[in-house]
Amino acid sequence: GGGGEAYANYDQVVKSVYQRAWVLPDTEADEAIVKVRVTIARDGRVTSSSIVRGSGNAMVDTSIQRTLERVTFVAPFPEGSKDKERTFPISFSLKAKRLIG
Repeated sequence: GGGGEAYANYDQVVKSVYQRAWVLPDTEADEAIVKVRVTIARDGRVTSSSIVRGSGNAMVDTSIQRTLERVTFVAPFPEGSKDKERTFPISFSLKAKRLIG
């Protein structure tokens, strides 16, 4: 279905919820990027989440897996949405997280 600006904003909401929930691991790694995919139902429930591509750093990958398990609800879809669920790609960057906290 459509989307437009409301979905662009919702996409940012989804990403920020996951970024805030991520607890950095105690690792000396300078950079690690993990790509995940999360599927969210219209009512805001997370129906599935998985790591699509790990970083190769077990501590970072485990911290992301814990984040995926921790987040079970985001927010209901924008009003007027006709989709039953949507899937969102999210990239977690160790370097970016350290910079913004």
